[in-house]
Amino acid sequence: MTHSTVPEHVSGLAPRAGLTRPLRLAVVTPELHRTGGTERANAEFVANFAREHEVCLYAHRWTPDPGVKVCFHRVPVLLWPGVLRFLSFYAAASLAVERGERRHGRYHGIYSPGANCRQVSVSTAWFCQARQLDLFRSGRHRPPPASIIDWLKLAHRWSYSWIVAGVERRFYQSARLERVIAQSRLLAGDLAHFYSVPEAKLAVAHGGVNAASFDPGERLGLRERARTELGFPEGRFVFFFIGNNWLIKGLYHVLRALAEVPQAQLAIVGADVERRESWHKFAAGLGVADRIHYLPRRRDVIFYYAAADALLAPSVYDTFPLMPMEAMACGLPVIISGRTGVAEIVGTEDALVVSTPENVPELAAAMRRMVTDSALRARLVRNGRALAERNPWDRIQRAVEQELLTQSCAHDGGSPAPGQARARAAGATTA
Repeated sequence: MTHSTVPEHVSGLAPRAGLTRPLRLAVVTPELHRTGGTERANAEFVANFAREHEVCLYAHRWTPDPGVKVCFHRVPVLLWPGVLRFLSFYAAASLAVERGERRHGRYHGIYSPGANCRQVSVSTAWFCQARQLDLFRSGRHRPPPASIIDWLKLAHRWSYSWIVAGVERRFYQSARLERVIAQSRLLAGDLAHFYSVPEAKLAVAHGGVNAASFDPGERLGLRERARTELGFPEGRFVFFFIGNNWLIKGLYHVLRALAEVPQAQLAIVGADVERRESWHKFAAGLGVADRIHYLPRRRDVIFYYAAADALLAPSVYDTFPLMPMEAMACGLPVIISGRTGVAEIVGTEDALVVSTPENVPELAAAMRRMVTDSALRARLVRNGRALAERNPWDRIQRAVEQELLTQSCAHDGGSPAPGQARARAAGATTA
């Protein structure tokens, strides 16, 4: 872990003032909305990019932000199963971008958060499916399937990771893709290891958070209403666990640790809430099912932060989860694991950091400390907010902007400004 006022991957970025002209940019992503951590990060990126540049959005589903103007191209997909949804979007988006360029001229750059079409020139990397496939194979991070339906769901997720990992390998090795900006050194290492992405193509710009959007005062003001609506009386300590992929988020180990913290309750939020049969059976076997609340996702996630006493985010593998940063920004103490990209910027006074969620005694001890030590919680709240303010969400956007402008100048036969050339060479840590 490192803790520095100016993280190493930020110090070399050229100032935004170095951008000398607006770009005409294509953004390709299956969905753009604000339900989910990565989704909110992408929505923030596009909203702010659209204020300074001309953006053509290629997506299947888009929930517009007020006042954000983009040229929207709806991409058709096969909705089910998930692997066909991914493959059909990749193929349809590639055709749609090709048609768009024939009709309206070449884009200065084509950006995508991950493997979403074949023409991408700059990509941010948020995940590595090959690493998730390794986690599936280990069998150590989820309960046994509880029914035939549960077996089928697990088989689908396994096959999804296997197929998508193959597409990602070809995508990241493509000659069209000039730059991959990973949001953590953890992820950059995985891209190099599993996909043989050349070092010269990789850069690291840590994720961050829009601290202005998560006000501690707003969270405290919502607390009484949120606790009442969710049925959490004062005096009952409630950890919140928020995430869609419960395997990588470490829920299996969280439930085991909860059995050793009888004074705490757990609220679980995520897409898997509707598919929780095996998890509920596992929790019942541990004797903790009566202390668990399953809640649906909602757009105003600060409502859940308001109801929580602390956030549990001890992931098995998470390249840079947004939830811990959001929680710290709005004054909520956090427990994370050292197997996340966030741990690369968090100090020991900013959050409770466990080495790995698989060390259940260590995780349970951290949970008990959080429940019983009010002075610790106050310190984490204070330092966590300061950390969030030091780590703005738009670091990745600036790295992408500068790379796209550098590419645009090179393709047009011009030369980037000295600051922009430095950005390409040193604007983000080379992996």
